[in-house]
Amino acid sequence: MKTLKSSIITISSLLLFACNSYRVEVDITPEREAELKQEIIDFKEALSAYDDSDGSIDLVSTVGLARAYEELGELGKAIKVYEDVLEDGRRSRAVIHNLGRLYEDVGEYNLAIEQYQRIIDEYYENSYLYDITWAYIRAGDRKMAEKFFNAWQLEFKTTDGQIQDAIKKLREAEGL
Repeated sequence: MKTLKSSIITISSLLLFACNSYRVEVDITPEREAELKQEIIDFKEALSAYDDSDGSIDLVSTVGLARAYEELGELGKAIKVYEDVLEDGRRSRAVIHNLGRLYEDVGEYNLAIEQYQRIIDEYYENSYLYDITWAYIRAGDRKMAEKFFNAWQLEFKTTDGQIQDAIKKLREAEGL
């Protein structure tokens, strides 16, 4: 089942990446653009020189490379950086979270939900109940948003008015 999910994620990512739908317009100066392009070169060099034979990752260079692509508006390339790390079997909560955040940024809410669920399941990290709640809200799935929001409220003994309002709007859209 996990292989099938992984294949579906990879195929949908490749299709969207191929049609360049992961690119956004950004407003940066030519100087900053040049700096970012140099950072990309530097991060790629650092990653190619990194000894990952023990299964570890150079988290600083990986995140730096993805963030540079993101600042340039090349979200597809940023996503690919994180997907490559995970496809190689290496794990990092930061990589999984950033991939989920980027999927949300490009409107791929179900893929974002999968990443946040992965963090919750693999790392037993309940603080991501908040992120997955928002992803379900953005995906329009009120029932799942309520489920995760309730779990978050119970875990952290607090509430969030913005989430309550968003869930209320989903409920109203359903005519409930």
